[in-house]
Amino acid sequence: MKKSIFIILVLFAVAFGLRFLYIDNALWYDEACSWATSTDGAGIMHNLLHVDLQHTPLYFILLKMWMKMFGQSEVAMRTLSLIFGALTVPFSYIVGLKISKNAFFSAMICAVSPLLVLFSAEVRMYSLVVFLVLLSIYFLIDFEQKGDKKSLIKLVGTNILIPYTFVGGILFNLSLLICYSVYLFKNKKEKFRQYLSFEIIEFIFLIPYFILISYYAKMRSVFVISHEGVLKFAHIIDAIRNFFGATIEQNVYWVNDGNYHINFWFTLLVIIPCIYFIIGFIKSLNSDDKFIRTLSAILLSNFIFAVIFAILKVNVFTSRYILYLFPPVIMLCVLGLSQKYNPKKLKIGLIMFMIACVVFNIQNAGTLKKNKELALKSPAIECDEIGLTSEDVIILPFGADAPYYFRSLTRPRVFNSDFHKIARNPYGIYYDKQDQKTMTGKDKYKLILDKINKDEVFSKSYFDYFKANVSDAVSKGRYVILAMYGNDNNAVVDIETLRTQTKEINENNILDSLFKKYMCDTIAMLNMDFKFVKSFQKDNFTYYVFQKVTD
Repeated sequence: MKKSIFIILVLFAVAFGLRFLYIDNALWYDEACSWATSTDGAGIMHNLLHVDLQHTPLYFILLKMWMKMFGQSEVAMRTLSLIFGALTVPFSYIVGLKISKNAFFSAMICAVSPLLVLFSAEVRMYSLVVFLVLLSIYFLIDFEQKGDKKSLIKLVGTNILIPYTFVGGILFNLSLLICYSVYLFKNKKEKFRQYLSFEIIEFIFLIPYFILISYYAKMRSVFVISHEGVLKFAHIIDAIRNFFGATIEQNVYWVNDGNYHINFWFTLLVIIPCIYFIIGFIKSLNSDDKFIRTLSAILLSNFIFAVIFAILKVNVFTSRYILYLFPPVIMLCVLGLSQKYNPKKLKIGLIMFMIACVVFNIQNAGTLKKNKELALKSPAIECDEIGLTSEDVIILPFGADAPYYFRSLTRPRVFNSDFHKIARNPYGIYYDKQDQKTMTGKDKYKLILDKINKDEVFSKSYFDYFKANVSDAVSKGRYVILAMYGNDNNAVVDIETLRTQTKEINENNILDSLFKKYMCDTIAMLNMDFKFVKSFQKDNFTYYVFQKVTD
């Protein structure tokens, strides 16, 4: 007992220590959106139903309560995720002991995994859903071993929380239902009926979830951009690479095409560990133990469902969206490896891998700290250096809907018009009433082309909104600064260039054409009441400074 407590404390200390390296990072965009959703004066559900249109509310409700108690600093918000992330590690040891003698090693890998460490300190729902899925596995094993109603109630209760925390978590529920039902039907028919009766209860409690995602599907189907891009085989390889490598991609937040520089270190730190752990998982998938095979099938099915839905353009296939699979997958990988290799060789291989992970985490924490600051915080820092105040306005085509670093009353006011949100929503401020029906139909391409070729702002609605919140909101002599993030600056073109470039509108160029029109209109409206002062580049932004010249 004392030994187990000591191991749990050691695992928690290692997990907490590595995750703590990331706790004072600046927020990136998605994290700022978590803050914005949880502080929305209209309410969390209002934001999710009218702005975000892709998430479920449980994490945001929890974050809102957390911020009321501990504040809205980066450290305070990250601590909520860090607690669940750190607790996941010793709990993975507890769960692992139920199926394996090598639970310590699988838990230590969870403690040091670069992917799990990074997302355990994000102001997002990932560490919470990872913990909940692990809790579900724990109760599933309990029910399998004990067959008691109490374990089944806990299993169903946990599984209800998963989709309400992370919208894609339903894929885990679906995989569990299918694979475990087949297993029970073949091997334990008396438990099969009991299990199905409780699954009906679970479904009833998830009806609001299905209503919500049906609403999302309906709304997103009429968005200007309704698809999520084409899944490439390289995206699947990239997710596996981030799961099992001792290092992770620099841009681990999104899908990458897997253009890797293959050298000695990449082979040693990524390719070999990936092959090693995949071999272990395959071994568990073919285990003599039928329940271990079923656990492996549940996780593999979830992975396959994520791929299928990405092919159908329902979701994006990226590492963070399936992160909740990591702890149970690692348990099964280590279990399979322990059956294939002798204990000494297994320990040497896993220890070397863990040392490499620790080294990478320490190095990556400093790099990521700087990169995140450049991604979202730097415009606020720049405004401070220029001397802008609350009398001025900043226009952020990217990030205006999550103005975390402009929440201070002394900083410039943010023009609440994030392009990627307003342009994708035909019912928002960017479109006139008479255009909204057109934008939800096939004639939207013709409408956009007509708007580009007319010598007027895209819509009266946007003109009035801009006038009220920018032109009329800034006093004579004060400033508006337009901050263009990264390659977004390529959208700053004159209207004649845009017309020359745009002979037709289709699914491939609609967003780019809309963005350029949006920027043409924004700058044209600024030129009505402001004079252009200067432009300059700093960090990852291009800035355009305008001064009000009219009363």
